[in-house]
Amino acid sequence: MYFDIGANVGKWSLANLSQCDKIISVEASPITFQRLAQQCKHNNIVLLNYAVCNNSGQDITFYHAESDTLSTLNKQWLTAESSRFYNQRYTEIKCKTITLDKLIEQYGLPDLIKIDVEGGEYECISSLTQKNKLLCFEWASETNAITFKCLDYLHSLGYSHFYLQMQDHYTFRPLDNAFYDMATVNTKLMSTLPKQDWGMVWCK
Repeated sequence: MYFDIGANVGKWSLANLSQCDKIISVEASPITFQRLAQQCKHNNIVLLNYAVCNNSGQDITFYHAESDTLSTLNKQWLTAESSRFYNQRYTEIKCKTITLDKLIEQYGLPDLIKIDVEGGEYECISSLTQKNKLLCFEWASETNAITFKCLDYLHSLGYSHFYLQMQDHYTFRPLDNAFYDMATVNTKLMSTLPKQDWGMVWCK
């Protein structure tokens, strides 16, 4: 079983469905969720309309971007001059929330947790209090401070091996012998170019 956190319209879920018996696809925006529900009519995909963060049970302000793949809990992702997506148009909406722990309680511990939440990675990851087999989350060079915070938290949960993937390929998996330690992934991140480099960090 996989968790697809930040599912958008379901492209990652559909691309990876053959690799597992079930995918829990979670999308925050109720607007985008309608498109997700239209495109992922599959018995092995469970669709949930929540923002995954560390204040489960409370509604939260969500910034639904005109380009829906950029929608986020982190307003700075769309408004900060340091962001590659500076000056994006967005609408503020309210979203229901849930934690990763609650999803695990309801569906079990997944083999893979994929997190693509556009600058809201720490709020999502900090809602997890146990290690799973494999987790990946999106990083962008200009928000390395968020990535370092995520890595520190994951390390405290017992994740000790990491791999820095450049850009995003839905079915990519790093080889077991490609992972390295915390210091190496931090060094690699510090050498990336702001507003240019991005991808996924893999953690196990």
